[in-house]
Amino acid sequence: MPNQKSAKSDLSKDANKYSKGIPVRYESDKEKYSKTKFVQVYRGYDFLENLGTVRQFIQRKYDISWRDLELMLKLFAMKVFSMSDYHATPRYYTHNKFKSALDNGFIQLVSDHNTVVKRLYTLSARNKNIVRKFYAFLSGEEKIPEDSHYNPMAKKNKDYAMDKHRMDLIKRMNQLPVKAHTKRLFE
Repeated sequence: MPNQKSAKSDLSKDANKYSKGIPVRYESDKEKYSKTKFVQVYRGYDFLENLGTVRQFIQRKYDISWRDLELMLKLFAMKVFSMSDYHATPRYYTHNKFKSALDNGFIQLVSDHNTVVKRLYTLSARNKNIVRKFYAFLSGEEKIPEDSHYNPMAKKNKDYAMDKHRMDLIKRMNQLPVKAHTKRLFE
């Protein structure tokens, strides 16, 4: 076990102290200065394991692009923002112009002011609900519907070849219990 001892000695003092009982080894003697191999456990981040499936469901159900969903997630986290905040966020063609985002109901006015730059805006109620649903499905608080009336991926005549595979993933996701540390994660 000389390999294990040298790998442990290369860890920081705290990492060495807290890794008791966890094997820490280099992949091989030749790769002594490469990354060490050990178990990493992060409590509370496992809600992202089904990101791809939930994202596809949300996009198809609400007929939005991934780029729009990214923008919604950013603006939802900001709660309230100004025109300059909006321009500072990365956007794509669909909602590139502030006026078109406002006119299309993507965002809405919260606080009016005589000076345009001092007006405050927020994500529209519809888009806030989409983001809340997205988080609820990710955390497992809500189950993705398996009925074709509520889930466009469950239709018998599949539009996309991957829909059958995604529905299998959804059925497995819905069987999983909600973990205690992900309950009410996004409220």
